Amino acid sequence: MTTGDAPDNKRYWIYVTAGALLVVFALIGLFTFSAIRENTDAQRKAEQLHSNLIAAGLPAPEPDVIANALGDDGGSVCQDPSSPLIRAKYQASITNGAAGPGQRPVIGPRDTAEAVGITIATYCPDRLQDYLSHLDTLKLDDTTK
Repeated sequence: MTTGDAPDNKRYWIYVTAGALLVVFALIGLFTFSAIRENTDAQRKAEQLHSNLIAAGLPAPEPDVIANALGDDGGSVCQDPSSPLIRAKYQASITNGAAGPGQRPVIGPRDTAEAVGITIATYCPDRLQDYLSHLDTLKLDDTTK
């Protein structure tokens, strides 16, 4: 045996360790790649929504804020816009702002409903018709805040 040679059992453990590290690094790379792809999709959709809102004459947050809030799948906006809980959330947001017995429904702002419609059209267009049919039940007009 020369100075540079290692016994067979030590070589075996070196190969196993190197193989295990290679597998771990490959998995880390795979997860990082999929996370970057999801962030790219979220950013692309957020920029599209931002430009659609600006084109409609509505105020729009920065694309980074939209991407963080809605992700690449629309978040809570696209879960199920026609479900009773989501409808109740939309209806509760169209009130006078009081709590308890003083809370009253008001004529809602058309801009807000239009912005939600544009968001649904961007992130989950298959659910847009459900939202629009629910919108017909609400009394909306041009209001001030």
